[in-house]
Amino acid sequence: MPAPDFKFRKHASGMTLIEVLIAFVVLSIGMLGIITLMTVSKGSHHQAVQRDRAVSLADAIVERIRINPAGVTSYHTGLSPRGGNVIASEPSPNCRSAACTPAQLAAHDLWAWERALAGLGVQDDDNNPEGGLINPRGCIQFTPVGTRVNTGFLNVIIQWRGTLESVDAVGSGEPVCGGEPAGLDPRRRQVVVNTFVIDEAEL
Repeated sequence: MPAPDFKFRKHASGMTLIEVLIAFVVLSIGMLGIITLMTVSKGSHHQAVQRDRAVSLADAIVERIRINPAGVTSYHTGLSPRGGNVIASEPSPNCRSAACTPAQLAAHDLWAWERALAGLGVQDDDNNPEGGLINPRGCIQFTPVGTRVNTGFLNVIIQWRGTLESVDAVGSGEPVCGGEPAGLDPRRRQVVVNTFVIDEAEL
């Protein structure tokens, strides 16, 4: 009967502890990169949603003004911003169940617009606003043309606070709808809608 062979193999298969540690470090770096990419992507998505919302809110008040051209001067706020933490109570009459003059309808539209800027139209279970802009401010500028009172150029400015610092959306010499002077707020974002309003009664 042959004697048993007690020689050990010189080449063993499998991974050593150092190889396992190296693989763990490489995997950790890859996971960190994925998490960072997801964070940046979420921030960019949030900014895009905020900008889309601002454009929609600007278009909404423009359409309200076009429906009520006789009250266009009552929508004019100049560079005194609407919006913020304090929203006034609903004007009376409410213009839904009662007839309103053009000026009264403008006051009600501005109140509803302020609420939309702050996101008060949609609330969670704790009555916290959802869907609004961050620190929003809205300004409406109307400039009549010639001798006409209700026909002219309309500018709607909406500004809000971005989540990341960048370049101020308001350049030097541009109108500021409240807040810091132009060029000094790196988190300020802005949407401006320019259009022309015609009151057919003046034609």
